[in-house]
Amino acid sequence: MRLTKQVGKELALEAAFFAASAAEIALCHGNTLLLTALMIATGVLAMAFLPGRGGVGFYVTGAAVGTVGEALCVSAGAWQYAHPSVLGIPAWLPFAWGQVILLVKAIAETSAKIRPERSGDALRPSDPP
Repeated sequence: MRLTKQVGKELALEAAFFAASAAEIALCHGNTLLLTALMIATGVLAMAFLPGRGGVGFYVTGAAVGTVGEALCVSAGAWQYAHPSVLGIPAWLPFAWGQVILLVKAIAETSAKIRPERSGDALRPSDPP
């Protein structure tokens, strides 16, 4: 597998955004207003710095679909949140879903840039075994 410096930098940036979001949720889940502000700020930064196009559309779609799914599951009694705001979910959750979609998109696009190494010893399809 061939990992260029640029691809390595992109993967590191994506990992940093994931770690920041996870840390925000883990450390601030009891303060809905603070966590919502942090998630919005991290989402804006992610849209500005993660590679690829269409970030806003993916973010909004992820936030909407994720929120609807969460609200349906909470209303069905599948789980509940300790600090719900609206529809049984915390105010920060739609922004977290937006970030999840951005990260999945960015990681998929970056991973597609990784190419298998070519070996001079490898058989070509026309070579006999």
